[in-house]
Amino acid sequence: MGGRSKKRGGKGASREGDEEKPASEEGEGRNALPMANVVRLMRQVLPPNVKIAESAKQLTHDCAVEFVSFVGGEASERARTEHRRTVAPEDFTWSFQNLGFDSYVQPMQTYLRGYREYDTARGRSSRAAARASAAEAVATAPVSTGAPVTVTDEELEFLQSIVPAPPGGY
Repeated sequence: MGGRSKKRGGKGASREGDEEKPASEEGEGRNALPMANVVRLMRQVLPPNVKIAESAKQLTHDCAVEFVSFVGGEASERARTEHRRTVAPEDFTWSFQNLGFDSYVQPMQTYLRGYREYDTARGRSSRAAARASAAEAVATAPVSTGAPVTVTDEELEFLQSIVPAPPGGY
């Protein structure tokens, strides 16, 4: 810790223009969106006989991480300005609208409504589920922040059933 890795020349090595970058710029913590999930989504929207180059996978992953960070940062800022420590789903819908992604607002509201109905049908209210999930996450969370989030096939099918395809199709 605290020094450069051997891969970059060790502690004492210094190359011109090779400055230490913050962890967020080096990619540490930026892989909270697993590459496999991005590739799986890419394969679902592309014809089955299409091969995807590694550079295309990486670029799509990087763009997805940037997009999530961009929208999430705006949602977080809204919560902070309202003196809240928790970012709510409504903060994200507000962010989409505020940033000009109006076409995402209605599908997200539809998804949230469906998710809350699904959650209620399971016997827990959304608020109680959030508290239970948060308590469970704290109890089982790994030490590092930004742990990958995975989506079950059931959740993915549900999302696809309520979010309409883009105007031009996939």
